[in-house]
Amino acid sequence: MAEQFNRLKNHEWEVVRMWVILAFLFLVACFVPGLAGIDGMDGGFAIITLCGFMVVVCIVVLAFYIPRARRQDRMMKSGGYLAWWDISKPLWNEFVAYDFAADRMISKGTFTLISIVSLVVGIALSVWAQDILMLYICLGIIVMLIFPAFAFPWFRKRKKLRNPPLVVFSAESVYVGGSFFTWNMAGARLDSTEIEQIGSLTIMKMVMTYPTRTGMESWEIRLPVPPEKLDEAQKLLGKYNGL
Repeated sequence: MAEQFNRLKNHEWEVVRMWVILAFLFLVACFVPGLAGIDGMDGGFAIITLCGFMVVVCIVVLAFYIPRARRQDRMMKSGGYLAWWDISKPLWNEFVAYDFAADRMISKGTFTLISIVSLVVGIALSVWAQDILMLYICLGIIVMLIFPAFAFPWFRKRKKLRNPPLVVFSAESVYVGGSFFTWNMAGARLDSTEIEQIGSLTIMKMVMTYPTRTGMESWEIRLPVPPEKLDEAQKLLGKYNGL
């Protein structure tokens, strides 16, 4: 199993490589005004400031993703994982369908809530400012949210179908169908783990919280449990809930 896992692509390194390239390009762009003879007052300072800021952004992103990539590499090594589940194709397809429906329901609920709040705020601001433009701005926000709200669940479904039907656990991370989740870094933590029977599916649900600029947010990681791995899942449940 370890050899098979070593052949799996670590997508975190792809993200790292992309941001390294961006950092290099923005760093080079900082020297463009001097090389092109662009005066500072003619936009040279603006170009240098903007590109310098983007270099800092790239460094911050790399500081987050490099540890994630290394953590997944550690999981790939022999002895780096607690459990390894190869999921049968029928079970995997059933799980992906359930996971997609759950993601879509959550996205739809979030979109509906944001739309209602935006509409109420838009109407209130329009009445207060006596300007219909406020309502149009809030309606524009709703329109911009339509694509991510309904496209992201589809992208996640497509990613799971294109990757191996595999679930791997470590003490601080979990890998499922091409997606890697880890806690105990960057302020993230594992809050709860439970096993739920949903029709013919046995699902392990892990709730992870992580900091964002608007506060702490939660993410539910859903994992299929093969019937023959139920006892092992119960042991993992006890271990994770004891963290």
